[in-house]
Amino acid sequence: MLTPAGPADRLGLTLGLVEAAHVAGHFGTDLGGVERRAVDLDWSCGPGDLISGTAQDIIILVIAGRMLSAGRLTGEAAARFTRRS
Repeated sequence: MLTPAGPADRLGLTLGLVEAAHVAGHFGTDLGGVERRAVDLDWSCGPGDLISGTAQDIIILVIAGRMLSAGRLTGEAAARFTRRS
């Protein structure tokens, strides 16, 4: 299990930089048609079906293209980014 990543202002800054640099494309992560929303910060990005999770989980998803454990994400597009057991 992950530990908290750090202060909210740093997480928000990281999310903004990651999105502005289109980092997800470097890892082959397809975020087309997906709105990303952090539940622990006032942050969202992208149009489309919603995924919500902690800023830390969204950063992991965006940067590394990792599948997350069930229950970490919610929203219409959550299954697309959730590991199947």
